[in-house]
Amino acid sequence: MREQATRTGRRSRKGIACAAVLACVLGAGCLAWGCTPAAAPSDGADKTADSTTTTEPAPATSDGYSDQLASISGFPTEGRFVDGVTALPGFYQNSEKNVANAEANEPLRYTDRNGFTVQPVPSDDRAFNITYLNAENRGCTSCHTLESAIMSLPTYHRLIFFGYPTEQTFANCIACHSKTYQGTNYLGEAIHNTHMTNAMFTSQGGTCFSCHYNDVETQTLGRWDDYKYNLYHGITDVAAEEVQVTTSYDQTTITPAENRFFKTVKDEPSEWLVDDTQVDPSIYENWTVSIDGDCDNPVTMTLPEMEEQFGTVKQVMKMDCTINGVGQATIMQSEVEGIPLSKVIEFAKPKASANIVSPIGSDGYDYAQMPIDWVVDNNAILVTKMDGEVLPNTQGYPCMVWVYNTSGGNFVKRISNLTFMTQPEDAAMNQVYLGEFADDCTGEVYSKPNSGVLNYPTNVVLTGDEAKPVHLEGFADAWNEPIKKLEFSFDHGATWTTLDTPNNDSKYWTYWRMDFTPPEAGTYLMNIRTTSIAPDGSDHVSQYDTQFMFTVE
Repeated sequence: MREQATRTGRRSRKGIACAAVLACVLGAGCLAWGCTPAAAPSDGADKTADSTTTTEPAPATSDGYSDQLASISGFPTEGRFVDGVTALPGFYQNSEKNVANAEANEPLRYTDRNGFTVQPVPSDDRAFNITYLNAENRGCTSCHTLESAIMSLPTYHRLIFFGYPTEQTFANCIACHSKTYQGTNYLGEAIHNTHMTNAMFTSQGGTCFSCHYNDVETQTLGRWDDYKYNLYHGITDVAAEEVQVTTSYDQTTITPAENRFFKTVKDEPSEWLVDDTQVDPSIYENWTVSIDGDCDNPVTMTLPEMEEQFGTVKQVMKMDCTINGVGQATIMQSEVEGIPLSKVIEFAKPKASANIVSPIGSDGYDYAQMPIDWVVDNNAILVTKMDGEVLPNTQGYPCMVWVYNTSGGNFVKRISNLTFMTQPEDAAMNQVYLGEFADDCTGEVYSKPNSGVLNYPTNVVLTGDEAKPVHLEGFADAWNEPIKKLEFSFDHGATWTTLDTPNNDSKYWTYWRMDFTPPEAGTYLMNIRTTSIAPDGSDHVSQYDTQFMFTVE
């Protein structure tokens, strides 16, 4: 997976670690929380001490103790240390030693599946990140992609593939495996149990610190990927008053077809429609939707009959998946065309007690029940076309529900039923997903509001015109909350540049653009802090900053 690495020695070690980790996750129902072992150095590839000429250790004293590093250090092997200081200038080095270690431990680079050169760990003047943090062997995606690991599980797990080149990380696992979503199959438990008892993981040197960081301030083991960018050496900071940056935004940008994300349905994979070049028109012509449940006018109609009866409308709409993690790209915006559900509801005549309409997919997906008023007020439509073309197979052909101010969790594909129901009023919104799942580590809403970079993967290496200036594009969104502002920092959050977004409409995403002129070649870190407006009018600030690292040459 990590092709075209620049150092063969370390590449070989990483390949071994990758195979071990993929084997470790077999049996897990999810993948995240740093799934890579901290492999031991091999053939002197990583640590200066490994490549130092060694001699026999100092002889043991009468009591059996032996200073195993005495002869390696170059210092006299006998006598008091303080009496041997005259020997230090002859062998002990400062800058030369640091430079040699840095040259011996240049960070790995590889070409990702989208064709971008990526360097996950920044270079620094003494290879601190490699030597002391062991950074290349820590974190969930250090030796495999999240997608490949999930597909390697022995049991079925639904898949998400990004169309944008953003790297998918453990952040997309947090919501589904939280107490506020399932209440079972917690992420930490699954990962711990399938790694720490696995012979291959432990044989490769896997420990708690393969996945975690010891936070000395809180005395807890946090997720390495949450800490790493604030631990790395070699990142150039630029204060807000010195940064050369221009920003803009709009809410009208449409996602190109090649950048739409793909999410699997619940049918058997052999039944999936996944070839967008082979759309069968007979499926649309013969597809039926049953309008049923607590209504006075139940009916089953084909899609052509529904379009003739209820007409169609065009709307620009966003789809932001309810589990879209911090900085992830499970989001898109399109011009869609379809049948207004308000017309269907009017025709069906729901009973006086009915307060819910449930779009049900042909795959049995039936947990997107929404209040009838919510569906009408948010202009839900049964989509049959996307950006002027027939709805693609990979997007739910022949029909799919889209709703304003609601997450992709309610955007049911391949609708077979529109069922009216009666629920207790206090439960009416239970299946309206608004991105409000919590991070079990903090108990706070995880990724609302959210933001991310969409035109490059994090850790990208940019050269030539791409580095003069660096052009970045991305999104901000909070599902049903309008975005108030985005703040950007290039000095680890010490100072901020603000992009206000007045009169923001929560029905659409906020698409931002930035041109950043780096003061010199090097590695930079951009933090994005996003603020939305909560229903009570208060500021809703993102729990986590989105962090995007890049190197310019």
